[in-house]
Amino acid sequence: MVSEKDDDKRIEAAEVWFYRRILRVKWTDKRTNESVLKELKTERTLLNLINSRKLKYVGHALRNHRTSLMKTVCEGRLDGRRRKGRPPRSLLTNFTTAYGLSLHQIVQKSQDRAGWQQRVRSSIATADTASSDADR
Repeated sequence: MVSEKDDDKRIEAAEVWFYRRILRVKWTDKRTNESVLKELKTERTLLNLINSRKLKYVGHALRNHRTSLMKTVCEGRLDGRRRKGRPPRSLLTNFTTAYGLSLHQIVQKSQDRAGWQQRVRSSIATADTASSDADR
């Protein structure tokens, strides 16, 4: 089974591969990822973009009062029997572990749209500073 860290590594590798395609760097050329990023004067941002869009979607889905379908899907509470093995991780379970909030806190904080948007922006800024510190 693929872990979340493996998924993150694959996303970052794909992002650099996209940049290499933009520069028309052959796969046989011996160029480091840092040199490709430096030439384009950019940083790795795809993973942060994906995480921010996930946060925005969860806030949207939990605020939606017209239908409970999105809320049910986000919470991962579906009827029926599941397969054997480890239970699948729901989207909200990923957020509770990543951001240190309980499910109740996520639902409660997402109801305030302006506050939730501010939280999304601050989590992006925190991730950007952490990634730039890790690059040094």
